[in-house]
Parts: sequence; structure tokens; C-alpha cells
Amino acid sequence: MFTDSYLPRVSGVVHSLEALARGLRAKGHDVLIVAPAYRGYRDTDGDVLRFPSFRPLRGENFPLAVPFSRSARQRLEQIPLDLVHTHTPFVLGSVAAGEARRRRVPLVFTHHTLYEEYVHYAAWIPAVVSRRAVRAYVRRFVNRTACTIAPSHAVAAYLRGRGVTARIEVVPTGTIELSEFADLAPDWVRPAYGVPADRPLLVTASRLGKEKSVGLLLEAFARIPARYQATLLIVGGGPAIDDLQTLTGRLGLGRRTVFAGLQPHRRALECIAAGDIFLFASQTETQGLAVIEAMAAGVPVVAVDAGGVSDAVTDGVTGFLTGPSAAELADRTRLLLDDPPRRRQFGGAGRAAAQRFSLDQVTDVMIHMYDSVLAGGHGPCI
Repeated sequence: MFTDSYLPRVSGVVHSLEALARGLRAKGHDVLIVAPAYRGYRDTDGDVLRFPSFRPLRGENFPLAVPFSRSARQRLEQIPLDLVHTHTPFVLGSVAAGEARRRRVPLVFTHHTLYEEYVHYAAWIPAVVSRRAVRAYVRRFVNRTACTIAPSHAVAAYLRGRGVTARIEVVPTGTIELSEFADLAPDWVRPAYGVPADRPLLVTASRLGKEKSVGLLLEAFARIPARYQATLLIVGGGPAIDDLQTLTGRLGLGRRTVFAGLQPHRRALECIAAGDIFLFASQTETQGLAVIEAMAAGVPVVAVDAGGVSDAVTDGVTGFLTGPSAAELADRTRLLLDDPPRRRQFGGAGRAAAQRFSLDQVTDVMIHMYDSVLAGGHGPCI
């Protein structure tokens, strides 16, 4: 498995990849992870090969691998591979494609991210130019694969609409280990952040970047009347945190909003589980792992109906889906604040629906897909 992002970085892609590798190994398969090196980080997993890297963006711990590293390539050449699965189309994705071609083994790709929605991080290039270039590059890359994994039907449709003709399989990438949710202990959350037990707690969790639309959530929260005495807990870190804190002050939400910062995964899950409602406004999700985790924790969801989120949340059953509107988000949130029985009903339905995203089940689906690709078969195809 090749990736441009891995531990110690915290992200949905990293969580997905690490979980899949763990699931495959538990079922007797050998998995090598090829990733960039992170300064000062040492792997405890012996089956990780790190390429030397550099950091092109100041303040962002997102190093890029140096793909021409002779020593890393020599080590890679010594390891036999039956199949190459890349989780990036870019730097190490190009290395993955080269290895698959050289060894004459199948290349599989997981399309984790709507890459053209992230071009604002390359601010020195006009957005219209970078969007077009990224779209064309990804289309060419995907069409060279034996199979591309789409995390949701929305992503599969997106790829087809962008001219992809290669085989596409819809397999969830946001997986959960059900046992992890059985022993969560969220009792520390409210005391830690000064939220009384009788006050509503709204929670969101995501990377704090422009593309995640956390500002839209803040605008929606500003529309929740003060009489509800609700607190919004924002879990996560990222480059937009200063702008979001400024917006919080401008909206007069300083006393009602808590920025919890980046948390270890278990503590982030406990923050979600402590909530009465989980809010999510991102419109660039290929699936939305945090939404699935909220459902698994039994927390009702109010989310913008965009990308892969609608594959996870059933409107009116496990939560509410809305347009990208602060007014709509606030309206549905107020409905749930006023209706505790419905919150419990949605929470129970969400917990049941989350079962289909279990790591064990998704791993079996992936193994079946790998077998099909290795046999040269096509199987189900979107």
C-alpha cells in the first residue's frame, strides 16, 4: 500500500489505511506500507517502508516523499509484491504505478479525496487552471488502474462524470471496529469543557480547513436561540483555526463554543459520544468517517447532504440531511433539541446502520475484490 499521508498524521485517509492493513493482517495477509518519513517519528510496525521527504508548506506537517530516493527504491525492489494498492495518485502514487507496471502486477487505487476541492492550498496557481489540471491528471491515473475503489456511490458517479472508464467498486473506506465503541467512557468530556449535565452539547469533529465548512456550522449555531443554553464542541485542528476563532467572536459565540483541538482517536470518539447531536457541514467528503463514528456511538446526525455523507446518513431515520444552508442546519438542529425521544430513536437507528461499516466486513469485501483482480476477472462494476 502506497500513501502520501501516514502516521503520525491524523486524518481519515490515515485511519482508513491503517485499519485496512490491520484487518488484512488479522486474516493472514502480508501488507507493506510505503509512506513519506516524518521527522522525529519512528515506526513500531516493521512492515513500513519510508521514503525520505521534505515539507513544502510551512506550518503544515504534510511532508512530500522524494520519489527518486535510490536507497528507498532499492529496499522496495527486494520485497515481492502480488498486488499494488495506492491511496494517492500523486507522488508515491506515481511510484506505485511504476512498480505495478515493472512487476506486471495489478494496480488498485482508492479515491479517498475530491482533490480538485483542495486546490486553494496551491494559492499561487489560478484555481481554474489547477482544477482543470488536477481533474485531467486524476482521470488519466484512474484509467490506468485494474480497479479503483470509490468510498461511496456519490464518488463513483463523480468519477464517471469526469470521464473515468476503468473498473470502479464501491467499498466503504471509513471503517469502524465495533468493539471500540462498546467501552467508550465519555463521562470526562462535559466536566473537562465546563458543560453542565443538563445543558445540550452539540459536537463536530473534522480537520479545520476551509474545505470542511466549519464556518457554516458556526453560522448555523449562531441561529440557535440562547434559551437552549447549548454548547458547541469543535474537535480537531488545522490551518483555519485562527479564522474560525475570529468568526466565533464576531458571531458572539465565544462563551458557547469550545475548541477542543486535535485529540487522540479514542478521546475524539469519546467527545463525539458525549454529544446530544453531531453536526457536520463538509461538502467535500468522499464518505465522512466522523459521521459514521457518530452513528456508531448512538448520536443523531445533522449534516449537509453532499458527497458521500448521504451514503451513511438516512434522512429522517438516523439523522437529518440538509442543504448547504445555515438556516436549514439550525432548523433541523432545533427540531432535535426539542424532541429528546426522536434523538434517542435516531441514535439507536444510527448504531444499527453503522454495523455495515465494520472493519471485519469491509476487509472481507476488499479481499474478494483483490482475488477478483488477481484472477483477471471483472466481477461487479459501477
